[in-house]
Amino acid sequence: MNKTKGCLIANFATVPAEEAATALDGIGQRVNEITDMNAQIATAVEQQGAVSEDINRSIINIRDAADTNVQTGQNNLQSAKSVAQLTSALSELAKQFWEKRG
Repeated sequence: MNKTKGCLIANFATVPAEEAATALDGIGQRVNEITDMNAQIATAVEQQGAVSEDINRSIINIRDAADTNVQTGQNNLQSAKSVAQLTSALSELAKQFWEKRG
């Protein structure tokens, strides 16, 4: 084989190798991009998890406050009933007092 023909064959052989190297570089870049995206997704998921935990804590606090309000309301109702009974008793005593004086 002469030297020129050998150079042509060598040139034809290097072209696919260069294309393959370029393709592999592109694939490597895409893999890096996907890795970066996965990291961003993982961070977002972690942040959403933290927000969900905050919301859960807030809901529990609201529930506890509502329970306290219900209990306070029940206590106030009982106190109002007691005051009404005492007022009625006092009114009856005042009536008896005025009847005896009159």
